[in-house]
Amino acid sequence: MPKTTLIFAALLIALGLGAFGISSSRTALLPAWLGLGLAVLAALALQFERARKHLMHVAAVLALLGVLAPAAALAIRAAAMSPLALGVNLGMLALAAALLALMVRSFVAARRAR
Repeated sequence: MPKTTLIFAALLIALGLGAFGISSSRTALLPAWLGLGLAVLAALALQFERARKHLMHVAAVLALLGVLAPAAALAIRAAAMSPLALGVNLGMLALAAALLALMVRSFVAARRAR
């Protein structure tokens, strides 16, 4: 799961940096910050085998926040967003939700394997 998390982290970082490159708005970097946090946790999980379970659970909480933040923004002000902001929020929501779903599936499979 840490390698998958690194892939999603890279995609989130690319989304944030791409949006920042287009708009120069610091809020466009929010997906990149989420991706950076996930990348750090995944890298630590790869380094510390005994702490992997705990680090990946923290990463799942971070992914959940990555789902809730754009979902709330879209629910509150989707009609007032620029097309770029709408796209970035939808992209962050989709990436974080997909990662969270994969994490939950992995956690359930690991639990059943014990």
